[in-house]
Amino acid sequence: MNADTSRNNILSHKRRWSMLQGLHNYILIPLFPQGKLSAEEEFMHPEFMNRMWQIPAACFRGLIVLSVGVRRSPGWTAVLICAALLALQMPRQAPRVFAQETVTVLRGATVIDGTGAPARPNTTIVVRDDRIDAIGQGIAAPAGATVVDLTGKFITPGLWDKHLHYKSWFPEMLVTNGVTSGYVQEGAPWFIAQAEGIAKGKILGPRMFYRIRSIDFYGSPDEARKMVRDTIAEGASFIKMYTMATPEIVKVAAEEAHKAGLHVEGHFGIPARQAVMAGADGLVHGTGIELDTVKPEVLKDLPNWDVVDEGRGRVIFPKVATWDESKTNGPNPDLTEYWLWLEDPRRLKLFGMMDRPMAQDLIKLLVDHKVFIEGCMTYIFRNVNDRTDQYRKEDFELLNDPNLRYIPDLVKTNVLDYSLLDKVSPQDLELMKKGYRNYQWFIKTFVEAGGKIVMGPDTTSIYHATQLPGVSTRRELELMVDAGLTPMQAIMAATKWPAEYIGAKAKDLGTLEKGKLADLVVLPKNPLEDVTVFKHVERVMQAGRFLPVGYHYYYKNPIPWPPEEAIDFPGYPPASQTPELLTAISPPVVAEDGPSFTLTVKGREFLSTAVIQFGDQWLATERVSTSELRATVPAALVKQVGTYPVQVVHKAPGWGKTNTLYLIVKFK
Repeated sequence: MNADTSRNNILSHKRRWSMLQGLHNYILIPLFPQGKLSAEEEFMHPEFMNRMWQIPAACFRGLIVLSVGVRRSPGWTAVLICAALLALQMPRQAPRVFAQETVTVLRGATVIDGTGAPARPNTTIVVRDDRIDAIGQGIAAPAGATVVDLTGKFITPGLWDKHLHYKSWFPEMLVTNGVTSGYVQEGAPWFIAQAEGIAKGKILGPRMFYRIRSIDFYGSPDEARKMVRDTIAEGASFIKMYTMATPEIVKVAAEEAHKAGLHVEGHFGIPARQAVMAGADGLVHGTGIELDTVKPEVLKDLPNWDVVDEGRGRVIFPKVATWDESKTNGPNPDLTEYWLWLEDPRRLKLFGMMDRPMAQDLIKLLVDHKVFIEGCMTYIFRNVNDRTDQYRKEDFELLNDPNLRYIPDLVKTNVLDYSLLDKVSPQDLELMKKGYRNYQWFIKTFVEAGGKIVMGPDTTSIYHATQLPGVSTRRELELMVDAGLTPMQAIMAATKWPAEYIGAKAKDLGTLEKGKLADLVVLPKNPLEDVTVFKHVERVMQAGRFLPVGYHYYYKNPIPWPPEEAIDFPGYPPASQTPELLTAISPPVVAEDGPSFTLTVKGREFLSTAVIQFGDQWLATERVSTSELRATVPAALVKQVGTYPVQVVHKAPGWGKTNTLYLIVKFK
């Protein structure tokens, strides 16, 4: 019996044709009801490929079988065969995430496991569900396993980005550059919904460890203690201090965090030594180092240095009368309390005046106390590193890629902004470059002494000159090697070490070992010989699933966050046509396809004519008080995941709308 006869015994010619017609009706007619495109044009449309992903993966092989033998439409047969074959390869072509194979065997690659051990050639990794079941040489593939031949390739653990200001459009760029995990510097409901969706395989993106909030205030130790306890109770993976925190506040935060098994890190407004002695475990952006590595007379003269006007509303480098002056009546210097002191040319010049014996003393303190440094070189030294011209050229090319057109225009402007180079004198520029050299020396000496640096490029703010997600992570690797770290040390800084500092929540991440989660990156060349190879990631696996790699103009996050493209000014409410202002909604998050629920809207000065508008629907609204409204949201309005705007509008004779808050509908 030949193959064609066998297939005909399984399914009749008539049934094959009927199912193909059904496929056409399910996928294409709803998309292209006017019939204006040819079959081939319809097939190539990205929305067709997205809809193809909704068909169970096991059906694709059947689709090829169904197509064979259908004689009534040769053109459609060819199209559907091509569609099925392409769909089988789609993990590299479309932004969808699917259930993993039960057992996947990766055979023949050289494995760099992230532990610091030498690379192991011709290694087999057996992945069962989401974990590494076996790793070594000469391992036989279990029966029924999917075997992937990676002979000549190189495998490392998935990369981490230690400092993500996460946005809706990040996922493709992070994954395509090998990032599978990240410290997310927020913790609002939208971020938690993203993290849950990623964990369930519903949303593309890195697994997330979030801070919930920064501890940033002048207050009593008791207030700080309560804030830290609340932050831990809400699920924080680490405690982040900010520029207003004093040593007394850091000490209390460290006590509470360490009880819970969490580390305390800080974007500090105090010298590094004070932060460490108060119990801090990490220096975010390397903050405080510059204050403890220059002589007192340098700081005394700092107010006389030139102040650069960036020409941006959110980037105002302050002029001070004394280096430790505070305009906020707080105990920390205004210079270091200001959040963008990080990129102030005066900070880079302080690094340029580093006293190396003082620096050696600080390095010893940091190593003795097992304090990590978040390097952040791609951000702090973006204007003066040895690869600035190369990175500017690459950024220009990336931002002109039509497949990255979803990057907001404001971000594109910021990424391409190197105007600061035109605003500093040649002498200052040379001192800033010397600052980069001294920082390189500091990082290299710190690691040689036993210290650990972690990968944290501060990706990506919309307020100031910045860098691209994923791209900045692999660049940070390059700059670490430029500083004198070995490629192995740089890889550990992007894998093992950031996982270690999260602690128990990441105990199964960071290295490729039996029993750990299967997060890994496949590369075409040896990163120990050329760390720039992370620019050419071929495959990415997360929790045992191969993720799609590449950029696609039609990519959309299923739960977007619309406000991220707008600049807001904390403390200044949005302009509104009415005196009313929305301040909170409850619940802020619901699951998809759930029941009707009561939505409570809090605000101020609600009028008697106020009506809650959910999306474009007006809801029957109860005015509980001048600061609270309630309405029932019908189940039909929240059947699908997404981000839904909530406003208050007015019936006659009222008028106008308030600002907008957003309800998240997450995956159940």
